[in-house]
Amino acid sequence: REIGCIIRSLGCFPNEAEVQELLAKIEVEEPGGFVHLEKFLPVMTEVLLERRFRPIPEDVILHAFEALDENKCGYITKEDLVKHLTEE
Repeated sequence: REIGCIIRSLGCFPNEAEVQELLAKIEVEEPGGFVHLEKFLPVMTEVLLERRFRPIPEDVILHAFEALDENKCGYITKEDLVKHLTEE
């Protein structure tokens, strides 16, 4: 269930349908959904070498942070970020 987070931490940003496609290739057989590293590595190596999932463009990330910067001061305080991530 955390495979999407792991893939995204490697700089790849697939949507949920693409994550499910990767899981099908990895052949998750374990009860509880555990993935064996020896099955994960070849699939992820192929994904990374093919650059299948492009990173989110910087301007999109900047626009997201600008939307959170309500005071237009050029930064987001920890408190504001926590508020947005937990309440909004």
